[in-house]
Amino acid sequence: MTQQRRYRIGAIHALMNAIPTTQTAFDRNWSAADVAHLLDGSLYLDRSRGSADDAELGARVDRLVKYSASTGAEAIIVTGSFFGDMTKRAREGMDIPVMTSFDGIVERAFSLDRPLHVMSTAPDSSVLLSAEIEAEASRRSHPLSITRSAVDGALDALVGGDPARHDELVLDAVRAIDDGTAILFAQFSMERILPGSAAAHPAPVVGPASEGVLRLRELLTGR
Repeated sequence: MTQQRRYRIGAIHALMNAIPTTQTAFDRNWSAADVAHLLDGSLYLDRSRGSADDAELGARVDRLVKYSASTGAEAIIVTGSFFGDMTKRAREGMDIPVMTSFDGIVERAFSLDRPLHVMSTAPDSSVLLSAEIEAEASRRSHPLSITRSAVDGALDALVGGDPARHDELVLDAVRAIDDGTAILFAQFSMERILPGSAAAHPAPVVGPASEGVLRLRELLTGR
């Protein structure tokens, strides 16, 4: 019996709460991946407090990507939704795939063939993902109907140690969206509620962790 080829994937995080949802996405969608998680909480803290500018944060992301690659990662995913442009700069010249948190879910958006609603728990994240989808839609000349919202209080609850309150707020927001509209989560940490989303909303609810893993798997294995 041929042993399944295993792949080492680097996952770079700015928020501790993104680690379990990322690992769950790999376990569910690509169990042959060995995920090496790398957390730098200073990225989230300094961005949210304004104590480091984009140049400094981008330099940190660049160093983290290069460090992850140096440990043998065959591909890397940066899970922070705020750090997409920095990740794109960091991957220039890399000889392995380096994905932003949005790369997979942007691609999935064009297969849903229905109105889209981008939902986040940090207000900037829904704006950023919507902008990426709209830019790609323009590039493809593919019209889309897209709306967005942020769930007030959910991220504060999660970071503050009340995940149950986070989940309740997000699920309530999911239930409020029109039944025919697909929902795209903008943050990896939101995938905590994916198991309950099918009962809360009849249209597809998709998350960036799962879509990112599926995209990485396709890039590396062709399937």
